[in-house]
Amino acid sequence: MNYNLPMKINFNKFIIALAPMAGVTDFAFRKICADFGADMVVSEMISIKALENNSKLSKKMLREESKCIRSIQLFGHDKDSIIKVLSSDLTKDFDIVDFNCGCPAPKIVKNNDGSAMMRDLNNSREVIATLVKYSNKPVSVKFRLGIDNNENYIEFGKMCEEVGVSFITLHARTKEQGYSGTVKKEAYKNLIQNVNIPVFWSGDINTKEDMEYAKSIGCAGVMIGRASIGNPEFFSILKGIDAPYSKKETAKRHLEMLKTYYKSERTLVSYFKKHLMWYVKSTNNATLIKQQILQFTTLQEIESLIDKM
Repeated sequence: MNYNLPMKINFNKFIIALAPMAGVTDFAFRKICADFGADMVVSEMISIKALENNSKLSKKMLREESKCIRSIQLFGHDKDSIIKVLSSDLTKDFDIVDFNCGCPAPKIVKNNDGSAMMRDLNNSREVIATLVKYSNKPVSVKFRLGIDNNENYIEFGKMCEEVGVSFITLHARTKEQGYSGTVKKEAYKNLIQNVNIPVFWSGDINTKEDMEYAKSIGCAGVMIGRASIGNPEFFSILKGIDAPYSKKETAKRHLEMLKTYYKSERTLVSYFKKHLMWYVKSTNNATLIKQQILQFTTLQEIESLIDKM
């Protein structure tokens, strides 16, 4: 299908993207995934309200250095906050504004954000229309099958199209499923047949065959989430290209970039230990090595382990 959209994505080319993942897709990991072949990267989920309130932590999350299509994922439902944030230059380093209507985390849902946005389509219509109106960039929306045992993803996708969203991403699990079970594969085809904007597949893309199936049914692209954690070379596998550097070099580059982000060694060590455990998950004696990592308190210990990888 040919789309005529005001954005730099060529949807006549299948897009392989890094999905937004809280606590995972920091600016350094996004840059690394782009190096390995990701066509598009999406930031961690960032609160619109926090940006409005000048949260230092949220503003730090706006750092972007990837050499590919760059998307910022926002969440929130207050229209005045949306107008204020999108009327500023806070999103200037990104090419796309993505809106989260799919997060199943209880602390997000209880504030009527994330997948809770699927409960009231009239309210969501107003909120998403505000995003489209005040963003000087294309807007995309990520959502689930539904919430409260009501699978209204087709209606939700149609609504997104009607208010001017440029493309949509479906994670074909309900809010109640979280990340358990498997995605409902037929839902992607159903959604594609009912809207006239590009649809991305999110969820359970674990092999090149999974990606090819998504492509065969008409998806415009795939969002790669858990399969990329500690494994950015997965993008090179999907692209059929050589990985630009080894696992050891990947971990080293990730850490070096984060040194410019975290000023406190203690904070950096605490944060990077989980990434390091992901990087070593496929190595020999991974369980023992992970136990050692948990005890690390200094950068020297982390760097010494990376040198031995």
